[in-house]
Amino acid sequence: MPDTDEKPQDNETVRAVKRARARAEAAAAAEEKKPINWKAAAGIGIGSAAILGALIYASRQRNKDK
Repeated sequence: MPDTDEKPQDNETVRAVKRARARAEAAAAAEEKKPINWKAAAGIGIGSAAILGALIYASRQRNKDK
């Protein structure tokens, strides 16, 4: 009589079923997310670009001959 405590090894079919369940759960979780606030995202992007531009401008070497 075989031991019932041991789990059978995963075969190709079992792994495919597990992947399908994981994908279904991920899709269900993705549907529950809040929509993106595009105005805030655009503001963050523009602000980051402005800061980067200011840092590049401030760090450049100036020609004192002018």
